[in-house]
Amino acid sequence: MIDTIATVERNDLSSSASARGYGLLRLHLTEHIEVLPGQFAMLKPHGCVEPLLRRAMAYYRSEQSGDGRRVEFIYQILGRGTRALAALRPGDKVEFLGSLGNTYDVEAARGRGALLVAGGVGSAALFMLAEKLRNYEISARLFIGGASLGDLCGLEDFAALLGMANVTTATIDGSHGVKGLVTAPLVEYLRTNRDAVIYACGPEAMLHSVSRIALEHRNPAQLSLESPMACGFGICVGCAVAVRADGGFVYKKVCTDGPVFWNDQLYW
Repeated sequence: MIDTIATVERNDLSSSASARGYGLLRLHLTEHIEVLPGQFAMLKPHGCVEPLLRRAMAYYRSEQSGDGRRVEFIYQILGRGTRALAALRPGDKVEFLGSLGNTYDVEAARGRGALLVAGGVGSAALFMLAEKLRNYEISARLFIGGASLGDLCGLEDFAALLGMANVTTATIDGSHGVKGLVTAPLVEYLRTNRDAVIYACGPEAMLHSVSRIALEHRNPAQLSLESPMACGFGICVGCAVAVRADGGFVYKKVCTDGPVFWNDQLYW
């Protein structure tokens, strides 16, 4: 983990009329750091006083180069912190703390295959996983959902990586793919394709449904939780989540014990 200043190389806001304020932020780090699928960083514009705290962002893509590392993040503009990130321009500086959190268990999918389930901006936490599965020659299929076409973040990149035949889309308004929740085509697929590990990231309600579906079909599942974080390294205890223990539950920190958990660990 390093606490450093990164430089903005690119910050593109979605031009789609149906998108609800998404951006793609690329940063250049002069330091050589390890970046694993599922991990995240804490970001805020350098010198920004309000808001005071950084925002947690899952890595979308990462590339090592001779002059450091380039990392990309997909964000949705929801409040003061993300509005400040959206205002950044190439050459601006960003306060960067990372890499934070754990990673997915890719080995669990060997010989079984992987099903990736993404909701909205949650797809950002799954793209590097998809790359790693591809590198390990593990078959992978993506189920990606959102309110409308503009909410299917990273769809073109996933299609280029996995092939569109391995991508199933769902939108609430029916503007792309299946009309309805992304969990519907997942259930349909599991009726005849049971032996796979599920990896998911998205809104809490979607993760609840994915966890239930995985348990019903006896598929192991890892969920990357989207939890509000203030510090990112376990000091503030603002991201506590209940996990099963000795017939009851204890609290774990999403930032240090997660953000990736096996679904049967979680005490919903």
